[in-house]
Amino acid sequence: MNRWVKYMGIAVGVLVLVAFLAVVGISAHIGDQLTSPERETLTFTPKTLGVKYENITIESEDQQDLYGWWIPHPTPRATIVFAHGYGKNREQSDLPLKELIPEFHEQGYQFLTFDFRGSGISEGDRVTVGAKEQSDLAAAIAYAKERSDGPIVLYGVSMGAATALATADETDVAAVIADSPFSDLRGYLETNLPVWSDLPNFPFTPVIMTVTPWFTGLDADVVKPIDDMAQIEAPVLLIHSQGDDAIPVSESEQLAKAGEDVELWVTENDGHVQSHRSFQTEYRQTVFKFLERVL
Repeated sequence: MNRWVKYMGIAVGVLVLVAFLAVVGISAHIGDQLTSPERETLTFTPKTLGVKYENITIESEDQQDLYGWWIPHPTPRATIVFAHGYGKNREQSDLPLKELIPEFHEQGYQFLTFDFRGSGISEGDRVTVGAKEQSDLAAAIAYAKERSDGPIVLYGVSMGAATALATADETDVAAVIADSPFSDLRGYLETNLPVWSDLPNFPFTPVIMTVTPWFTGLDADVVKPIDDMAQIEAPVLLIHSQGDDAIPVSESEQLAKAGEDVELWVTENDGHVQSHRSFQTEYRQTVFKFLERVL
């Protein structure tokens, strides 16, 4: 009897160890996949939209080459620096930016859009969901300031929106437009990581969040735009779909409460980054009226 109990204890211990190792292995694999998503390819150039542009290279703080487009204007009101979302590139296909670039140009704005590290055709092996992308965006802002003396406006979507908010408190920008941002990366992922991992929250989310930084350098604690909102001196426009199933609208609502000069527009539709697709006329009117007011 004692021998049987002993064997059962060993068997249970082995099963627990195997299950633990399986969870760690799966979590590491998912963490690797999530920080190196498949790159989207470019499908157009501004020339195909009838807009003059330049191919540009921006060097990041850690010497990564970031590639993008500079779309000049002869008499610019301001320069828009665009920050794309997770798994996207300078085109932001789900917005889509293709439909907005000509209108920004017609309204008198020049435009800089680029691929973050690990995205599009830029260098870098990892997407860090705003951690290292903050320095990428700061480099893009510095580039825009070298090219123009006018005001800089940050316009970000999803991950890029959160990155823009996290960067704006330390850079001299005139305004921020943030479409579908999260407020705190760690807090957001602790609840919503299954949206991206397709795995149950328990036991995988805490393990993924523990092991992924070991081999990616992703520090979720440095991407907390809600802590930066009070220090942002520039006016902020937040845009969010009421039925966003990837980043809940409550994320923007929390950000709005934390800031000073913040305008929040919640659109009555479903889906992530779908406000422009669902309300194109209203979206453009809201954005350009905001810029008219603050610049």
